[in-house]
Amino acid sequence: METPPPEKGRVGLVLLINLGIIVVLHVGRQLLDSNESIFLILFGMSFLNSMLFLLMLVTGKRKTSLGFFLAALLVFIIGFGDCATHLNLGNMH
Repeated sequence: METPPPEKGRVGLVLLINLGIIVVLHVGRQLLDSNESIFLILFGMSFLNSMLFLLMLVTGKRKTSLGFFLAALLVFIIGFGDCATHLNLGNMH
């Protein structure tokens, strides 16, 4: 009997897509109006990645779920930093 091929994970692809969206949001904000906050969009992305993490975990795609979990944490941390910057919390330049 042959063993099934190992599951391919998409961790790098998930993180790359999320970081690409974040870069586009930041560049767009800087080009249009730098006073606008994108915190709610980033929070929504973090929530969506969390839900996709749970979905992938339930369906048995553990490697891909790790990518969504890391993306959710990364987007949340970036969103928190964006919120802190625009509310002038601390010595951020």
